Amino acid sequence: MRIDLPGWDTKINEISNGVFKVMLTDKFGRTAEVVDGATEETIDKAIEYAFDIQKQITKNWNKFLYDLFLLRIEKNEIIKQEYNEQAFGSWFIEFRNKRIVYDGRDYWLLIQTRNIEQWLPETTIKNADLTFGIIKKVLMK
Repeated sequence: MRIDLPGWDTKINEISNGVFKVMLTDKFGRTAEVVDGATEETIDKAIEYAFDIQKQITKNWNKFLYDLFLLRIEKNEIIKQEYNEQAFGSWFIEFRNKRIVYDGRDYWLLIQTRNIEQWLPETTIKNADLTFGIIKKVLMK
């Protein structure tokens, strides 16, 4: 399980028997932390908090999302990838039968599947609705 978030350092410390503190800190010192048991949900909750902070304060959200997806995808699964700053920071990551596209102009995350000759829309997610939990679901499909 990846616990990284682009631009954030992650520290996990056991502060008591079976109780852990998960803390993510960005380069400006902003932190997101959760104290709970040693579970994947504890880590995900801390990452979700940091994700929400990043979503509110970042000046380059599109690049952050692109880097986040690349960080969480096995490199050997990717067939093609491209980030285009000139196209409003739009990007895509392509797999054999699936493609994740971010429309930087309209701020939509699009999941597409390949038909024999073309890409067909499967899911469209508005930026306002985008959460770390949704990103995890997209990556599991």
